[in-house]
Amino acid sequence: MALNQDQWYEKLKGLVQSWVVRDPASAAQFKAMAKALAEQQLVAENHVAETFIDTGSDDYVALHGDERSVERLSGENLSSYRARVKIITNKSNIPAIREIVQAQLIRGVPTIIEHHDASNFLNRNSFLNRNIIDYQVLYNAFTILIDYQVPEPTSFYNRESFLNREFLSGSSISSDTVFANIIEAVNKNKAFGTVYRLIERANP
Repeated sequence: MALNQDQWYEKLKGLVQSWVVRDPASAAQFKAMAKALAEQQLVAENHVAETFIDTGSDDYVALHGDERSVERLSGENLSSYRARVKIITNKSNIPAIREIVQAQLIRGVPTIIEHHDASNFLNRNSFLNRNIIDYQVLYNAFTILIDYQVPEPTSFYNRESFLNREFLSGSSISSDTVFANIIEAVNKNKAFGTVYRLIERANP
């Protein structure tokens, strides 16, 4: 926690004998030093905060992204970009893909179905219909299911969720930017030779 000027002054006074600061000129010098130290400590603490992905500003998070070869997607909000920059492990596994997709969503939680597991079709939460998911087992393939991507009312008050004025002013259709960013992010991180489908659940 940064000390203020008065706290620094008291700390500096403790380093010398009391008679030193009785002189007004000496006291003024110590107060000037205290002010300079308080300002520099604040600068240093702000800089340290910028070095963390969770607290850094756009520019500093972009530097973290450059170091990890993670480019910010078109129109991607800062909270989503933070989440992707923090993923520095193997990004081609299903939990990592789910986390990447989740970071792009306006609402809901994604479901990822691996097609080598035929038991998914007996799962009420995964089943859609025969016209969308067939019974053929496809290895190295998966389906991403996401909720209807129209923002919750709270998004109007969340600066990091904000996309654009036109989209949040009462639109009843999903954002094309969300789908474009999911596709781009998954394509950059999925394993070579795998294929996938992105399906939006029907609006309830």
